[in-house]
Amino acid sequence: MVIHTPRLALRPVEQSDAPALLDAMRCPLVHQMHSDGFHSLAHVQRYIDVLIGEYAQGKFRTLGIAHKPEDKLIGMITIDEQAVFSRVELGYWIHLDWRNEGYATEAVSAVVEDCFAKGRANRIQALTSNPASARVLEKAGLRYEGTLRQYFGKGNGFADVRMYAVLQGDCRAGAAQKNIP
Repeated sequence: MVIHTPRLALRPVEQSDAPALLDAMRCPLVHQMHSDGFHSLAHVQRYIDVLIGEYAQGKFRTLGIAHKPEDKLIGMITIDEQAVFSRVELGYWIHLDWRNEGYATEAVSAVVEDCFAKGRANRIQALTSNPASARVLEKAGLRYEGTLRQYFGKGNGFADVRMYAVLQGDCRAGAAQKNIP
């Protein structure tokens, strides 16, 4: 499974991406998204082996976000499909050196469009405690739905998160409004 945008290819992660993934761990926000993070190239390579095994089974839950000109991994996106609820939950990150260029918005928008076009879900949602990520979600068409108080354990305390979502009907309504003369 590969999703193309003008600047990006959302594609399976490969062993050649291991150094870029390890380098991304220098950002604490990326590091925390991978449980205890990755501390060595061997650890990253084992993680990629798990992903490659999932791809072999037809499970494309986690994709690399690659910058097309160099096919360089600049981020990752997780598409956690919960078919029984007709829902997809997104998680993503962009490498510190590639932020503030619109890549996250481009990737999230492409996944939303792809999921709805393929009928994978009626609802796409994401949780965030990061204001920059909230702006990405809003630009990609997701709406703020509320705050989940003390939703995640963080260090010795708890963190609130904001829930964002878009429904397939929201996208159809938006498309219809754009076609109004």
